[in-house]
Amino acid sequence: MGWEFGPGARLARSGFEFNLAGYIQGDFRSFHDYENAQGELPDLGAESELRRLRLGGDAKWKRLSVEFDFDPHDDQEHLKNLFADLKITRGLHVTVGNMKVPVSPEWLTSAAKTDFVERNLVADTLAPGRDWGVKISGDVRHVAYQLGVFQGDGRVDQSRADTTLAGRIEVSPIKTIDVGVSASQGQVNADPATTEDPLARGISVHAPSGFRIYERHFVDGTRRRLGADARFHYKSIGFKVEALQMTSERNGQGSVFDDLPREVARGWSLSSTWLVTGERKVRTIKPGHPIHRGGIGAIEIGVRYDELDVDDDGEGVGFEGAGSRARNIRPVGGATLTGGLSWWPIEIARLYFNAVVERYDDALLAPVPGKKGNYVTLLARVQLSIP
Repeated sequence: MGWEFGPGARLARSGFEFNLAGYIQGDFRSFHDYENAQGELPDLGAESELRRLRLGGDAKWKRLSVEFDFDPHDDQEHLKNLFADLKITRGLHVTVGNMKVPVSPEWLTSAAKTDFVERNLVADTLAPGRDWGVKISGDVRHVAYQLGVFQGDGRVDQSRADTTLAGRIEVSPIKTIDVGVSASQGQVNADPATTEDPLARGISVHAPSGFRIYERHFVDGTRRRLGADARFHYKSIGFKVEALQMTSERNGQGSVFDDLPREVARGWSLSSTWLVTGERKVRTIKPGHPIHRGGIGAIEIGVRYDELDVDDDGEGVGFEGAGSRARNIRPVGGATLTGGLSWWPIEIARLYFNAVVERYDDALLAPVPGKKGNYVTLLARVQLSIP
């Protein structure tokens, strides 16, 4: 019995294995065309920041595995994942702990492995967060599934619903295509009317620049998500499409505590990437010719288009308001076009460069009132990972 060292550490002849994991990301932003007539900028994201500092690992013993990771830099959510997974068969795993609620493949992808600096606008806005729960999952004859019940749909989110049921099914009819559907349902409980300063439990929408497109509204009742997605990957090329809708009831949330039409948020995203240096488009990109071996590393280019809008499902009569208790919500929406370049000089390092163009449907609610677009944000990220 003894230890074998590599990227992680494994206890030989005991069936126990432990691996370290983690990554650090630093982000940089430059904003263009956001200045108003006085040369002032709206409230946007930071020009530079330490975005993530993830530390953790996973341990395996026979059919049991445990994964944990945390971010001491994240003021709101230090704990990220902490769960145990028991593999009964390939078609049945039981997972217990704090984990991602299984809706949206973009959300389920690690922030270290997404194609662009920011996740697509749909997943970033409408996908749930992490929460405590129990999940069963498995892979049977080209069909993968996840089904779980969770204490909520975002443990540290202001918009958190209570007990939430969520599930996802993904089918791979052929080796290069994956098609999936996702759904969740939970109950949002508004603060009592007697609360001195009640919190709005609706969603808040931010663009990649950090500009807040949509303010939170007061919601109460059933929250549902429905999503569909497809991915095609062949050699060095990848295509992705995703659509997601979320509805939230607004029972008793009017100005005189009357019932309001449901809040409806929906959007879609389409993206394409190409590893021009010839590596295969897989979850973890490994340069075929890293720079320490005389190569240029791995280079990927990509483009993505996102649309998102928020409204209510009422008849659309009367005054359209932007207030948090408006009966007829003033429709809010917009689109982003992102061009990206990623470079892996070596396996543990990645540099991203993105240019994002934002346009808004309502000129009055845009970063510069009266101007729908185009607003340009240049983003860069430096990432280092534990292999």
